[in-house]
Amino acid sequence: MIKTLLAVAAVVTLSACSTKTAVDPTNVTSSLYSTPNTGTVPVTITRDGGIIGSACGINVRVDDNQVAKLRASQSISLFIPTGRHILSIQTGNMCGGVRDAIDVTLKQDEPKKYRIGSDMGSNVQLLPTL
Repeated sequence: MIKTLLAVAAVVTLSACSTKTAVDPTNVTSSLYSTPNTGTVPVTITRDGGIIGSACGINVRVDDNQVAKLRASQSISLFIPTGRHILSIQTGNMCGGVRDAIDVTLKQDEPKKYRIGSDMGSNVQLLPTL
């Protein structure tokens, strides 16, 4: 009986530490890439919810221009010119300064969505999503 209770407690504790996709993210705005124009593509970046890494803001950059600082379950919609760009993220120095970046090629009429996820090993990733 005690083993069963300990197993259940462990599962509940560990599941609370995982990240989960933000169901209803809070929108964040940016002064850069905030207006849809001819030749721009909608790009949405959403940070997962959950407790892992939630104390740390994550800086979002487009071609080395900071566009937002996202907290858990926040999202930003950007309108980025077509062509090749680098999307990158970085935690603050107090959270290890973890970085990730992806090379994207944006095409007219092909909106993109990305998510920022964290794991128990303090890894933070920027990943394409549906």
